Amino acid sequence: MRISTQTLYAQGVNSMLEQQAAFSKVSEQLASGKRVVNPSDDPSAASQAVTISQAQAVNEQFSDSRTTARNTLSLEESTLNQVTDTITRVQSLIVQAGNGTLSDSDRDALATEFEGSRDVLLGLANSTDGNGNYLFGGLQGDTAPFAEDGTYRGDDQQRQQRVDSSRLMEVNHTGSQIFAGVASGSQSLAIQTSSRESSLPITFKGPELIDSSARVDGASYTIDIDATGVTITDADGADVTMLDGDGDPLASPVAFRDGMTLAFNGLSMTLSGDEQQVLEAQASGKATQLVVEEGEASAEVFANLDSLITALATPIETDEDQAAFDNAIASASRQFRNSLDNVLTVRADVGTKLNELDALDLIGDDREINYAATRSDLIDLDYNAAISDYSLAQVGLQASQQAFSEISSMSLFDYLR
Repeated sequence: MRISTQTLYAQGVNSMLEQQAAFSKVSEQLASGKRVVNPSDDPSAASQAVTISQAQAVNEQFSDSRTTARNTLSLEESTLNQVTDTITRVQSLIVQAGNGTLSDSDRDALATEFEGSRDVLLGLANSTDGNGNYLFGGLQGDTAPFAEDGTYRGDDQQRQQRVDSSRLMEVNHTGSQIFAGVASGSQSLAIQTSSRESSLPITFKGPELIDSSARVDGASYTIDIDATGVTITDADGADVTMLDGDGDPLASPVAFRDGMTLAFNGLSMTLSGDEQQVLEAQASGKATQLVVEEGEASAEVFANLDSLITALATPIETDEDQAAFDNAIASASRQFRNSLDNVLTVRADVGTKLNELDALDLIGDDREINYAATRSDLIDLDYNAAISDYSLAQVGLQASQQAFSEISSMSLFDYLR
């Protein structure tokens, strides 16, 4: 059989092209570091790699979201740390204000310090982030949450951020939660509601929780002390049974005694004052009224500071004035103890979320490593095998070129020379 010169040339060229394509393919793989350069190289692996790349992109988005959430929560924690320091300072000043040797001018000086603390707290309550959004305004980030008078103007909606596929996290706390709330289990609060001019010089201590099973959650009580004695009524105006130190019920009203301790509905209070002045109150018509309520009922930090400043700025001229002032100090001490507990509770929640973000970051990092390893197994190049294939393809290309060169130079005339 005769083979034409055209066939020999065509076969030679095709062989060189095939070897050139194989050589180019391996060269491209080595240059890119990828086994699958084009989807056609391995359609199944390429399809799986696309799916994994999408999962990696989502994982990266969650990582960026956690970074944003962490920055917001860290800024809130820093602000709350300053709030804690300021309230602690207020508590120290309250103890100082309760010193019975202070003069009216001394109390005026303390009132000025409290005004400074109030300004600091108001500034912290209206803190902004790096973008100018208010931290504690809820979803109303473009409006200062607290007015100059301490009124809260924000909303009670917390901003949420998706930090993982199954975790939607609140990344802020509202101003009402921090500056107008109390922690769960906060101590009940007693406030003198009668005016100085019409009240008796009676002071109180407490209320203290003595029996949690007998406590009525959310209840409020009114304690009236006048010439007839002491009576306690609930929010509906019904008489509340009082107990003595042995737990025995007392007939209402109970005769007032200096230093008497009354127990009612799981709480106890100690009342002190001049017994003779109480007996004489029938002629003067004076009476003292106290309201006992849950801590939530008077949790507004700025309103409490304003009341305290007013009490300090009011001169003390009579025993009734002194008793009313002492009661105001006792109430303020309890109020700011509850407020501090609340801020610490919020800070604990912030710390818990920061720890959770750290844990989610570790999970996300592990997930990224797994994705990268799987994607690498699918499309990345085995350099040892590729280098061997490169050398083999190079030899094959050179051999095909040499063979074509030899065959193309062969003709009948070479044998006739």
